[in-house]
Amino acid sequence: MVISVIQEAGFGVKKYDLADGEIHVWLASLAVSEDRLAALAATLTADEQERAARFRFPEHRDRFIAARGGLRELLSAYVGDPAATLRFHQGTRGKPALAGAAARTGLHFNLSHSGDRVLYTVARRAVGVDLEVVDRQVDIAAVAERICTMREWTAFQVLPAERQRDAFFSCWTRKEAVAKAIGEGLASGLSTLDTCLREDAAPDGRVSLCDAAGREWSVLNLPMESGWAGALAAAGANWRWTLSHCQ
Repeated sequence: MVISVIQEAGFGVKKYDLADGEIHVWLASLAVSEDRLAALAATLTADEQERAARFRFPEHRDRFIAARGGLRELLSAYVGDPAATLRFHQGTRGKPALAGAAARTGLHFNLSHSGDRVLYTVARRAVGVDLEVVDRQVDIAAVAERICTMREWTAFQVLPAERQRDAFFSCWTRKEAVAKAIGEGLASGLSTLDTCLREDAAPDGRVSLCDAAGREWSVLNLPMESGWAGALAAAGANWRWTLSHCQ
């Protein structure tokens, strides 16, 4: 299920409601005005501002501020607390989570940025998202062989050459999204996650899999305009999702 919502600037002051079986995905631009960037920077903690200052190139610094400040603004609309007051902690594998009183809301979140865009996702279950610019130099065959299961690699090799780039980024984003949802990042071993080129995929492309601990996850690719690839993964299979665009 997809709902496209265009907003003029930011996530506003609206309070967003989120049912247990819902997952909200937001696509936003990191190319913001100077005034908007200053407003987002004002929500960051001293540690976050120090991280921003360490970027060598202003473009990368500004994208970090826009992505992190945008996350705070978005979560504020769900939690109901001011963006600047939100606090985070990291799990053993570095996955961020809400800390303090906001943690009692039961919200999970994740983000991924590539180029000048960012994907956010908010849910009441473990969730992961990945976004990639497709038009970049990648040794597709070499990387695919490294990250694919044996079954996936076999299926990938027989694809027509003109389909391999799209298939690769579809697969790459799925695996990254699942790994981020699990919370172990690359440590989970992308080549152990059987997510791609599956004949049992649902009509929306969703497939289910189990991790090493026997927990069920499901993943699908998100509809993106040409030049972009994205994927969403979450615990279980009984969830529905919406994708909203924020300008």
